[in-house]
Amino acid sequence: MFGFWRYLSSAAHEKTLWVPALHHAFPSGTDRAAHVDGPVGRLHDLRNRVAHHEPLLTTDVAGRLSDLTGVAARLDPRLGQHLLATSTVSNLLATRP
Repeated sequence: MFGFWRYLSSAAHEKTLWVPALHHAFPSGTDRAAHVDGPVGRLHDLRNRVAHHEPLLTTDVAGRLSDLTGVAARLDPRLGQHLLATSTVSNLLATRP
């Protein structure tokens, strides 16, 4: 479940998970709160809104795409590039009314 992954980077687990282990999955200089927990938290909120069939008319979809590709690129730059190259979200956003 996404909630499990979302809370791994929370401040509550900084000393027990982030500092001893999880920070190694990201490049040096990655800020847990700004580069991981914030974006993943926003993606978690989006996932919950979609799962509960809530309206997304005021949602910053471009921002959430940026969150997704940003976290992915920190894990592996090739993954971030792949998501950008294969996603249709940017095209859909460009053609919306």
